[in-house]
Amino acid sequence: MIIIQDVLKTTAFQNSEVLAGIKGLSNEVSTITVAEVPDSANWLRGGELVCTTAFFISNKVVHEKEWIESLIRNGASALAIKTSRFLGGLPSGLINVANQHDFPIISLPHEITWPAVIESFMDFFMNEQMKIMELVEDVQSSLINLVLENKSIQAIANKISILAGNPIILEDARLQVIAIGNLNSEELDKEILEHRIKPSFQKKILKSNYYKEIQKGVNIEKIEMSVKLDDKRDTNNIMIPIFTNETLYGFISLLECKRPHTPLDLIVLKNSTTAIALQLMKQYLNDQTSRKKTLALIEDIIQGRIHTQIIFEYDYLNINWSHPMITILADFEDLNKNNSFWDRSEEIISNIIKKRLKNHFGQVIIGNEGTFYTILISFSPSQLKKVTNLLRTELSQVLIELEQYYGKDKFRFGVGGVYEKLEKASRSYKEAKSALSIIKKYKRKGETAEIISILKFSH
Repeated sequence: MIIIQDVLKTTAFQNSEVLAGIKGLSNEVSTITVAEVPDSANWLRGGELVCTTAFFISNKVVHEKEWIESLIRNGASALAIKTSRFLGGLPSGLINVANQHDFPIISLPHEITWPAVIESFMDFFMNEQMKIMELVEDVQSSLINLVLENKSIQAIANKISILAGNPIILEDARLQVIAIGNLNSEELDKEILEHRIKPSFQKKILKSNYYKEIQKGVNIEKIEMSVKLDDKRDTNNIMIPIFTNETLYGFISLLECKRPHTPLDLIVLKNSTTAIALQLMKQYLNDQTSRKKTLALIEDIIQGRIHTQIIFEYDYLNINWSHPMITILADFEDLNKNNSFWDRSEEIISNIIKKRLKNHFGQVIIGNEGTFYTILISFSPSQLKKVTNLLRTELSQVLIELEQYYGKDKFRFGVGGVYEKLEKASRSYKEAKSALSIIKKYKRKGETAEIISILKFSH
């Protein structure tokens, strides 16, 4: 991507002067054209640097204000004009309109010829296009190699951060953080990153027109939002959607902690989205395979088959088969599911449940089929009398955390009985299933006590 500021560095523009619209020097430009007739705007396609002597304005053939507004309306990026040739100076009407629309007007010396201007621009443009193509190839190659080498999504985020020269945030379609790539550990960077991923800032994004359009399937190129700290500088946040095959995988954001972003940085971000989507899909397929094996493991345990091949394959979990297990069943009703969004709910829900329950229990095994989760908890016989209270406390906290992600009244838990022997796991499972069935039938919306039901405790 080439901007007007870049063009000013070329040979033909060495003695040029920006007369108006200086805030628009970051406008993207894709071609150059000469316009010496009043209706020239009608032939624009967008992205043009328009060159003119403005002879027809000097003769009052067209009103200057209407003419420049027509250029802006039809997508011109800037206007290069030989003011000394016929005008003598730039009319105030043109200056006012240009400043109002951040539309650069550049004065060129009268001796420069249009062929020289066009040649200078095209040489620069072609050189820049070659650099961009080389950059795109390098970015895609380096990131795809990380995917092929089975590197983590965190490793990919770190690489993008290095390429873009600023911290990077990867989020899923629901704005849950997947990974953060940061160049170093400066305190200000950490503070800005922490502020950016706060729920309050995420809500700001979720309520924005940008996100609403994304939800409708509109692939908007990017949005820039300011991350404000109370007593520190504002930091610009550039956010780009990760779209592949009409599926929104999430967003990649660049935080201008180190330096202002450049057009090349945007190219890095845009061309990293394919590798990110590939790695996320690869990770999802691996997780699905693992979930199927875990469900098979759970089925064998529930049925008392603790000497099967699948049990042997999971020996690395160091499950103590002399310890009893209790069964928990969970059901998730996702009323806001969007089929065009890549969904990480299975991973998020499993991680929240496991992290909380691992505080008290040695082994937590979770398997799911869609929105239905089976959880087996291995506990020490010494915990037998306090398992009930521990589960009530921890599942209540699990529910609070899940509601922060997905809203209230979407999760139900049924918990089976507590038994001394592993052989009773099947009975605990049946009781959990009955408890969940009762909750579905009789639950009162919004009441946590009705959502979590522990049916039976027996020794």
